[in-house]
Amino acid sequence: MALGSIRESGRLRNRLIVAVLIALVTAVAGVLRARRPQLPPPAAEPPRIGYSRNGATPQGSTVLV
Repeated sequence: MALGSIRESGRLRNRLIVAVLIALVTAVAGVLRARRPQLPPPAAEPPRIGYSRNGATPQGSTVLV
């Protein structure tokens, strides 16, 4: 038993093929996008000139009380 005329079933088959192809292309694009190399994490901020790494005051400065 046929779904309808041969022409209608042919259209349905063509639409299903197009839908499957679009889904396949979308899936492949998603996989390729996920496999792209990721950017490295940002580098740590360099120390400011004249300051030590532990946050001490600049060399040569004096604190007057």
